[in-house]
Amino acid sequence: PVWALVAQQLHNLDANIVVGRVDCTKYLTAASHFTIRGFPTILYINSQKQIEFKGERTREDIIDFALRVHGPPIRYLSSCDQLNDLVQDGRRVIFINFGPEADGNFTRLAAKFQPHDWFFRSLMLCQDFQPGIYALKSKNVNAKFGMLTVGFSLKKMIISNLKDYQTHDDLTAWIRRHRFPHFTRFTSTNLHMALNSHKLLAITIVEEYRTSGKLIGQKNIVFKNIMESIANEYSNKEDHFLFGYSSDLITMNSLAIRTIQPIPNLLILNSTTLRYYLLSDNFEEIGDTFQTIRTNIQKFLEQIIDDPETLIYYGGDSYVHRIIRLFFDTFTTILTMYHGNPVLTLLLLGLPSSFLAIIVYMTCCSDFLDARDDDDLIDDQDDEQDDQHEKRD
Repeated sequence: PVWALVAQQLHNLDANIVVGRVDCTKYLTAASHFTIRGFPTILYINSQKQIEFKGERTREDIIDFALRVHGPPIRYLSSCDQLNDLVQDGRRVIFINFGPEADGNFTRLAAKFQPHDWFFRSLMLCQDFQPGIYALKSKNVNAKFGMLTVGFSLKKMIISNLKDYQTHDDLTAWIRRHRFPHFTRFTSTNLHMALNSHKLLAITIVEEYRTSGKLIGQKNIVFKNIMESIANEYSNKEDHFLFGYSSDLITMNSLAIRTIQPIPNLLILNSTTLRYYLLSDNFEEIGDTFQTIRTNIQKFLEQIIDDPETLIYYGGDSYVHRIIRLFFDTFTTILTMYHGNPVLTLLLLGLPSSFLAIIVYMTCCSDFLDARDDDDLIDDQDDEQDDQHEKRD
């Protein structure tokens, strides 16, 4: 159903984009030619490039991807009025180079990051913008490349100043830090890009209905609204946190290597060390009213910045944590399969385990059984020889 809606809407937006579908289990040559490794795979293909879509499989994200890659890496603004249309909903972050002089690094990175981000050029200086590169997140939230940002250290994570960036790598890091809206949705598909931002991920963990995507209960709605209002406030003055929410409990539990309870909750993840702070671990009660909850959350965030040693934290990215996370993910996957279909899960795990046990038994115990048979045969031969000696005597 999503693919049909995508085809219909893209036809209305840009008739030059043709939407199709190929059964690669039937047409194996097509799968081999385009290097298809899994299903379903979404590709944008033209005579010059082939780009795979790796985002969330929603109608909005697929359409946004198709419109972005179907065109030049950098688009030019014809008037300043276009800015309001581009950032009015706050869902899309655009990187724009203002001024008559083009930045060479900006041009190269636009081609590299076109599958993920929007890039624009404006020869005019719109509104209060000065010549330079900006990340526009909404009408009131923006960041300029090269501006001084307060740096701080947290454990082994150091967020350095953004002053005097001149090199290609520095602009790359700056784009990675600012490519998300002020309050985004974290999923298994975009979490790796969020970790590359080298910010503290402030993840609001909520529960949603799978079919409708609506939040379950008033507590989840209130908690998410509080975090979104805090994110709006921090976006104007702070650059330490990347705020967002997630209902992907499997991914969140994998990060924490535990089942996160209660929900809703707030998890602050160090994107460099994978250490995390959980609101429920540090506050027994966060309050009942809107203002009390908001005050306690703000106090929690300030403690993480000013005095993180006083807070309880878990997790990490050492080899031990990776091994534990692997076993935890395996156990969680098996448990999820069992809850979904216990009979099939027992068959899938029981039959291979039985065959493996038989093979191990036959391999390890066959020599022992043969040795016992040989011993019994020798004993029988000795008894026969004794009987023969007795008869002769």
